[in-house]
Amino acid sequence: METQFDMEVKSAGEASREIASQGGRQSAYQPVALKYAEIGDDEAIVLRELGQNDVQNLRNLLYRKFGKRNVIVRSAKQEEGEYLAVVREREGNEYLRSGE
Repeated sequence: METQFDMEVKSAGEASREIASQGGRQSAYQPVALKYAEIGDDEAIVLRELGQNDVQNLRNLLYRKFGKRNVIVRSAKQEEGEYLAVVREREGNEYLRSGE
């Protein structure tokens, strides 16, 4: 039995925007994923004034969408308990735990 699908290839950003426009559930962190899909290999996204949960949720979304081997989210605690995060392409196995 043969199954046919209506299929096309789009950029990750275009695909995410299409699903969002159809009323699909979208993460509050989706704009960061869309921006990451657009930036160059030598560019990074810097996010300020994040909570600890924001950093973890951002990591979860980006690792799920782009793969742990492709993107890295580094964070540092700032004053007032807020966090600074940098999202960029992972270089090699940089900071990747064995088995991931």
